Amino acid sequence: MDATIVEVPKPPAGRLPFLRLLARLVSNPVASWGEDFYDEPIVVYRDFGLETVFVTDPELTQQILLDDSDAFTKSPLYDNVLGRAGGKGLLIAEGDDWRWQRRIAAPLFRAEALLSYAPAFAASCEPVLARWRKAGPGSLQIIGKDMTEAAMQALQDTILGADLRTQDRKMVSEAGTAFLSSTTWKIAYAALKLPAWTPHPGSSSMRRAGDNLREVAARVLANRRLGRGDGADLLSRLVAARDQATGAKMSDSLIIDNVVTFLMVGQETTAQALTWALYVLAFFPEWQDKVREEVRHVMGAGPLGAGPLSANQLEQLGLLEAVFLEAMRLYPPAPSLMRITRRPVKLGEVELASGATVVIPIYVVHRHRLLWSDPLRFDPSRFAPEARAGRHRCAYMPFGTGPRSCIGGAFSMLETKAMLATFLAGARFELPAGEVPVPLARITLRPKRGLKLKVTMLH
Repeated sequence: MDATIVEVPKPPAGRLPFLRLLARLVSNPVASWGEDFYDEPIVVYRDFGLETVFVTDPELTQQILLDDSDAFTKSPLYDNVLGRAGGKGLLIAEGDDWRWQRRIAAPLFRAEALLSYAPAFAASCEPVLARWRKAGPGSLQIIGKDMTEAAMQALQDTILGADLRTQDRKMVSEAGTAFLSSTTWKIAYAALKLPAWTPHPGSSSMRRAGDNLREVAARVLANRRLGRGDGADLLSRLVAARDQATGAKMSDSLIIDNVVTFLMVGQETTAQALTWALYVLAFFPEWQDKVREEVRHVMGAGPLGAGPLSANQLEQLGLLEAVFLEAMRLYPPAPSLMRITRRPVKLGEVELASGATVVIPIYVVHRHRLLWSDPLRFDPSRFAPEARAGRHRCAYMPFGTGPRSCIGGAFSMLETKAMLATFLAGARFELPAGEVPVPLARITLRPKRGLKLKVTMLH
């Protein structure tokens, strides 16, 4: 079978004028990146007194995110896009504020500290598996919705340490969708240097959604302050954490900022990564069979094997990990990063003034013709140890890289591996005729009209 994915949407054949590029960016950034983006190391736009560059070269990316990272800032981009909900949490904070938060939170996200959550990640899939079991063989399921439910359950069991009320779960789901759906307007306005308060379609819904997310986060923290939960969840540990240098704790306001990030971006990233992985495995059923065989060998024959999935078992799932990493290459859960230059900077031969907008389109980097052989081919061998060792760290960045890389990257990798293994052990996934999901970038990468798969339970 041909191992090439269906490329949708097709990149524009020629370079788009700047305003047309922005118009497409608002609709779907993936559809705005032209063919030249996939061939060139850097694409530069200088129009209307504005400088906007799209960087795909790994060495230049390393300069931006690592070697000369102080010359670039997330502000005001991320403030404008996410600040209403995320406040000054880790995702948005800069400078000393960011370093202080990172110092407190980093020990909580070390891989060795997260391994005990493996059984909870696997168990979070069971409500979805139970519903599929009742639906009958070959039933058509809305996979994105199901993965969101499972990811929310995992978030409750491992990060929040308590179940959200039904109305709060509904509020988070609706508010997250409403908030993220309008983010491309914010990004386009930021590229045009328009004030953050400039109205755009969906701006009032976005404000309400941000307020609703903060309301739920505040309620979650209040419950934790009342001592509800066993104290093993990440939120309890964050509440108790102190800066080793000063003994200071994180304020309630900052904790709420970070809980909103968990609610909005954390579970959304997991849900979309799982959705795309199941799509790829349904598209390439021979790979699905190979991974399932590995999972069953490691876990046992039942949906959850002979007992809860352990961290030791996860470490034995080398093929599953390679398949999942390759799925994230083709469909990275976070499809782009953005920065603003703090001062004049030279990227290769391109000189940029202070205030230039710099975009790293990770979706393009992962499919770039100068970086990957036959980039549209699904090939998990790209992530064999020897292949990974010879690859530039900035050629593959599903969780970013450098000091501002996702603090939850190890958590997310452990979570998604455990959940993907559990779903594959329990069910078979088939692609209905004519089902071709269109990647849509909205902070995360999601199928534009959702994804439906035929699901048959194996037990």
